[in-house]
Amino acid sequence: MREKIIKNKKISNEKSVIVKPEISKVPFEDLHIEGEKHFKLRAECINDVLLLIEKMRKRDIWAIKIEQCGFLPDVDFEFKTTKTLDEILTILRKQVDSHVMIDTLAPYNEYTGER
Repeated sequence: MREKIIKNKKISNEKSVIVKPEISKVPFEDLHIEGEKHFKLRAECINDVLLLIEKMRKRDIWAIKIEQCGFLPDVDFEFKTTKTLDEILTILRKQVDSHVMIDTLAPYNEYTGER
């Protein structure tokens, strides 16, 4: 399909191309905070992750990385915190519809994404 594009007050029959920017992958900052723990979980959608971030105090969570899982609305969420696994689970249990996050939360090196 050809579209007309106005360039410098001239009409052109060039085909327009939409360029999608490549997602940049920013590496984690290596802060080495005493007692830091590295976790990963899967969520049904990004809104679930954003609610979790909101419920955790900003100083308690850093090095955030969110990636979409294929074509599903599911996302993998990787983060560092000083909170323990049990403390994070307590926060998640108070959050509506967080069963996927509860079932998949694990230390980063043990994460499988499986429920």
